Amino acid sequence: MIPDPDRTAPGTPAGIAAALLFVVLVAWLALREPDAPRPPPAPVDAPAAQFAAGRALAHLAMLAQTPRPIASDANRRARGYFVGQLQTLGLDPQVQRATVQKNYVDYNANYEAIVGVVHNVLVRLPGTSPDRLRRRALLVAAHYDSAPASAGAAKGAPAAALLEMLRALRTGPPLANDVIVLFADGEHAGGLGMQAFAEQHPWARDVGLALRFDAGGSGGPLMLYNARGANVGAIDGWRRAAPSVRGSSLMHDIYQLAPGALRIGALDKLDAPVLQFANIGLPLDRDGERDSLARLDGSTVQQTGDAMLRLARQFGNAALDPRRAGVQVFFELPFGAMVHYSGEVVWPLARLTCLLLFGAACLACQRAGLRYVPFLQAVFVVPAIAVALGIGAWQLWLHVPELHRAWNPAAPQLARHALAYLVGVCALAAAGFVLAQRRLQRHTGVTAAALAALAAWTLVLLLASWRAPGASYLVAWPLVAALACFAALHTRRVAAWPPNARLALLLASSAPAILLVLPALRETFLVLSPQRMNLPVAMLALLLGLSTVLLALHARRYVARALLLAGLGSLALAGTAEEFDEAPPARANRLVYYKDMPTWDAYWLKPAGPLDAWEKALFANLSRPHRFVNVFGWEKPEQWYAWAPRTGLEFPFIRILRNGKAPDRHADFTLVSKNHAPAIRLEVIGARALRTTMNGRVLTDKEAKTLKIVVYGMEDALLHFRIGVLGDPIFAVRVEEIVPGLPEHLLPPRPVGAAPPIPLSGTSVSADTLWFY
Repeated sequence: MIPDPDRTAPGTPAGIAAALLFVVLVAWLALREPDAPRPPPAPVDAPAAQFAAGRALAHLAMLAQTPRPIASDANRRARGYFVGQLQTLGLDPQVQRATVQKNYVDYNANYEAIVGVVHNVLVRLPGTSPDRLRRRALLVAAHYDSAPASAGAAKGAPAAALLEMLRALRTGPPLANDVIVLFADGEHAGGLGMQAFAEQHPWARDVGLALRFDAGGSGGPLMLYNARGANVGAIDGWRRAAPSVRGSSLMHDIYQLAPGALRIGALDKLDAPVLQFANIGLPLDRDGERDSLARLDGSTVQQTGDAMLRLARQFGNAALDPRRAGVQVFFELPFGAMVHYSGEVVWPLARLTCLLLFGAACLACQRAGLRYVPFLQAVFVVPAIAVALGIGAWQLWLHVPELHRAWNPAAPQLARHALAYLVGVCALAAAGFVLAQRRLQRHTGVTAAALAALAAWTLVLLLASWRAPGASYLVAWPLVAALACFAALHTRRVAAWPPNARLALLLASSAPAILLVLPALRETFLVLSPQRMNLPVAMLALLLGLSTVLLALHARRYVARALLLAGLGSLALAGTAEEFDEAPPARANRLVYYKDMPTWDAYWLKPAGPLDAWEKALFANLSRPHRFVNVFGWEKPEQWYAWAPRTGLEFPFIRILRNGKAPDRHADFTLVSKNHAPAIRLEVIGARALRTTMNGRVLTDKEAKTLKIVVYGMEDALLHFRIGVLGDPIFAVRVEEIVPGLPEHLLPPRPVGAAPPIPLSGTSVSADTLWFY
């Protein structure tokens, strides 16, 4: 049975030494750098058989000169560059031109229909195996387009690395399997290029495994970001080919909670497993202003290319198993060993945990006289403590920002200060947990409080096994160890052990929680904070809850005080960091040229914000931003505006064919873009849309509270729209043709020496509003 903590003898030298060793282990796990050093970028003159980041960066320098959004001239030039380079390698590339549609709808029935013409670049390397026609092919994919106002250096780095990887792969022995390489278009328009390949290209049926490479930042280590349908062969092949590329089934779920999370997209529609690799260090801003070639870490490009080459050779010579598996649980121990088992083990392990909890409760009732009322009281209090700690950590972040000025994931030089903040918060939370548990134990007893914590985390395990089975290991194995220890302490044999032996048992039972939870807590903090500060604190509560007995018996009063002092000291250290504000090498041009048919005029527009001297001269008619009611009504936010010449663009060429009346109320019109606009946006105003078609293609066939339609790459094709609406309202359709760049010849010259914006990052819009009465 568990002795009363008030009667526990003071710690012996052996016990104190064990506790100190335990604290050192905790500090090492919390503060160590888990990633191995990345290789330096190889130069342009590196051996031909080697991947060289220098050669990949030379390709990237050609691509990242201007933004290259879908259907733009820069996008067309990038596509031509890839085709030319592949032909130089002696390959026979093809360009897949396809029209793809994707619809989005939220819980309020707000619809967005996207239709785009994409141009994917593909090449297929035939394998040498005698039975290659019966073997499945390996697909390696990246995208080459960028966001409209971003040079897209980091985003385009995987595509440039893929081109260099192909060159290095061709210098070695041929592979047994066919290798399909996909440079996809339209990723920033909703993943349309990947969707076009998965749904329409005949090679998609031959794929046995897909490797997708992305970038969520300008640096950092390459990681296994997602593993959709991955079977044992895919996971084991990744570990053999690229052991330096870390990943776990837990972090996949964590990454999906982060803002701007990367998605596998339409490759999930392939009848094959998909592994997605990405780097997320030096994260990018929302619009991609910081995504420049100067900011890109060459070591990350080198690691990405090396991993591409090794994975291509590994899976290019293996017999690929195309069968998609269910959930796979895999995680890395702190010393490099990988644990991997099927998701089919998750629920048996959860049932075993429930049986252990039941057995531990029976032993506690028999040997320690556990009563139900104190136990049930503790069951409600323990989760409340965890929730209170999470709320406290979040409130500390919100109301004392001076303590986390160092928190900027784009500033690796401040990582130590960010970790100091994490250590401080965890130390304060641990002190609060120890004090709250001590008060609870005085009311209910140690046994009831400890068993209540184990019961609460058993419920969490059941929930994780149901909703996030890949992350269940984080709770399952520490919980099994804690329950086994709790049950053992209530047996006669263990009760007769000397105190140091029981301490050793408690420390051993806490080892799985220490080894698994602490690294996960650190990674979660670095990925999610500040948006989800509650998750790291929840992991800390898991660690403390599973160590309740250890804390009850050996955490004296000075422990809580020491934790409190350590927490305050760590927060003070974190607060000494200076604020970090990274200015992008070149800023995106927020200026918009807007030509409006209803007012028969054109305007310069800019979102509300400070102006430089040149912009103040351009908007000299205003002293502050205003709502431009004459053009946009009262719903649009305040902005700067000034009149501009009307010669920058042509108006949309629209013909209204029919204004259908109830009961078949609809708008029927045609649209031709004389501007060859890469993007056309339409919005239905004042009506609920029903069935909507474009050139006979059904865009929506359900009632939509609001409807937006975005069309890419139609150039000057005739587009015939028919929009049915509910009832008999007066409504409008707003049409906007969007062209990258500005009519610079209409702007006054910029001052000599002024920093130029990102080329072609401004926007020109030609708009019209159609009213249907």
